[in-house]
Amino acid sequence: MKIIHTADLHFDSKLETNLDALKAKDRKKELLATFERMVEYAKANGVSTIIIAGDMFDKSRISTKTKEFVLNCIALNPSIDFLYVSGNHDEDIFIESIETLPKNLYIFDERWKTINYKECDITGINYNDSSEKYLYDTLFLNKEKINIVIMHGPLGSRGSGINVNNLKGKGISYLALGHIHKFQKGSIDNDGYFVYPGCPEGRGFDEIGPKGFVLINIENNKLDSEFIPFAKRELHEVVIDITGIDSWIDVRKNVSLKTNSIPDKDMVKVRLIGNYDINLVKQIELLNEYLNEHYFFAKVVDESKIAINAKDYENDISLKGEFIRNVLQSNDLTPDEKNEIIEYGIKALMKEEI
Repeated sequence: MKIIHTADLHFDSKLETNLDALKAKDRKKELLATFERMVEYAKANGVSTIIIAGDMFDKSRISTKTKEFVLNCIALNPSIDFLYVSGNHDEDIFIESIETLPKNLYIFDERWKTINYKECDITGINYNDSSEKYLYDTLFLNKEKINIVIMHGPLGSRGSGINVNNLKGKGISYLALGHIHKFQKGSIDNDGYFVYPGCPEGRGFDEIGPKGFVLINIENNKLDSEFIPFAKRELHEVVIDITGIDSWIDVRKNVSLKTNSIPDKDMVKVRLIGNYDINLVKQIELLNEYLNEHYFFAKVVDESKIAINAKDYENDISLKGEFIRNVLQSNDLTPDEKNEIIEYGIKALMKEEI
């Protein structure tokens, strides 16, 4: 028996934190297309069940078009069971607005419910503040079978999350979780482990790295699982230390070297760090433009600071020297504020665009 474990699809997210309206619209479509590709993968690879461990949607932002697309994907694949627990971003409006659920869509509620298969039992619950009170005391599993348990929430203790310690000895082989947007795996006890599959597609630069789903295989009364990278686009963060670099051409060369292995279909965030020489003329907009010509989307975040040695300007009689001394001697400014003022002041003195 093969099972796909996915979670945190977040359909109809705004996606406009980084992207413009047009690219955000395209990216929304790609999130849905990835779900459709995942279902096609399931059909092609003999997967009989898809577990969706919460946050299929993004709160009340559920368009009719998206809802119908998801339901059609499910209804048109009757050979695959879709098992769905809600997450903290899901709302009941999705379920309440459906007159007739597809027969192969199984929705869990606030009490444990088990679906029996020949190879395993799959048990799930909609985890929330009210269900947390009786959660662990009411979970009873057939320990003679392989048991998969589905929940959505962070790991924690004492009412602040799913307490793995309270699940020890319950007979769980695989705890299918949702909520964390990065693949994560850990032990429950000697019998089983928990897995967050992460989100299928990264939506922002807080979700960098490979994204996909987990493929579970049960054979000869044994359960194995593996992470399958599946995202259409991966998000990358590249850090460039510009300390000691004398020219902007060399900065761009360093950026090119660190990004040349990234596929042009992906999304890239370049962070500039370090302490740069006062005479280095930065061209952030040109670098941003250069990167966006090569990738689906790119952004440059400049966190670098001017390297200032106060002694170098003690006897400098130029306007620049006088300006820097006055800023450095101020008692009303923080070091970061001084650095920022000096940077803008130097740009003004050099007649650069601020």
